[in-house]
Amino acid sequence: MTRRPRQRGFTLTGMMVGMVLGLLASVLAITTFQVVRQAYANVADSVMMAERGHRALGIVAQLVHQAGWIPGRASLTPGHPAPTAPLEGHDDCGQPAVDLSAPCGTRGRHQSDALRLRFSGSSSGDATTRPDGTMTDCGGHALAATAQPVDGVPTSHHAAMNLLYIGLGSDGVPQLLCRYPRRQGRQMQAVTYTSGTLVRGVEAMQLRYGVDRDGDGEADTYLRARDIRAQGDAGWHRVRTVQIALVIRGDRATGQTTRPEPLTLLPALTHGDADEDLSFPPATRHAVRRRVFTTTFRLRNPSPCLETLC
Repeated sequence: MTRRPRQRGFTLTGMMVGMVLGLLASVLAITTFQVVRQAYANVADSVMMAERGHRALGIVAQLVHQAGWIPGRASLTPGHPAPTAPLEGHDDCGQPAVDLSAPCGTRGRHQSDALRLRFSGSSSGDATTRPDGTMTDCGGHALAATAQPVDGVPTSHHAAMNLLYIGLGSDGVPQLLCRYPRRQGRQMQAVTYTSGTLVRGVEAMQLRYGVDRDGDGEADTYLRARDIRAQGDAGWHRVRTVQIALVIRGDRATGQTTRPEPLTLLPALTHGDADEDLSFPPATRHAVRRRVFTTTFRLRNPSPCLETLC
């Protein structure tokens, strides 16, 4: 008799079990990959928001610290204009004019404020209108000690003016913008300005101003821009510090469907105070992450004027 060879192979049950286990392993691998990818995207979005927030604060800090500075030899020039305040603000302003004493063109996005800063640069030699490259404005251009007059228009006490405000980019994303003097060749013009983007994703900016009421050089109270304007031009000469709150938004949608909680911005000035400076109500249709960055800057070059002189 001849022995038949033994049959070897998979049974139908074994094949089905193997397919199910393989399918479960594939689903688990895909799910794990998606979780890791989502976590990485969230971390990257958070890092990007932090970078934007710190960069925006750094830019504002540099401008506030420069505000009010003017070279000694330029300030002693015969016929030099009288000192002007280092900075001025405007509440709820989204399309500010170069002259902030004029009414604002439109309301600010989320009632954001605008800030105008005045300062000079430095020049080499006797040509005070030619910068030496040691100081720059918000556009990254070198600043001279004095501006180049245009069509006989006299220059101001400070060579340059930078205007910060919140606007929309061409893609509809809010951003921190700055208006700064135009250049003709390498020389800065005195009365013509252009705008540029500083930081993308800045959704709101609220400002308060620390005012020195008793003349000891320290801020005694914090006020809004409209409260200082009510005091006349002398009010801005008393400003010693600037308190700022920035709302930075991310780029990645969170998929959140419920209305987010309001973000706390600046503390109330008085008991029961309620205005746009205190909180930021995120819109549900823009379901993205948001962070608030707040700090206080001290003016290094406050106005030398007293109320009786300015």
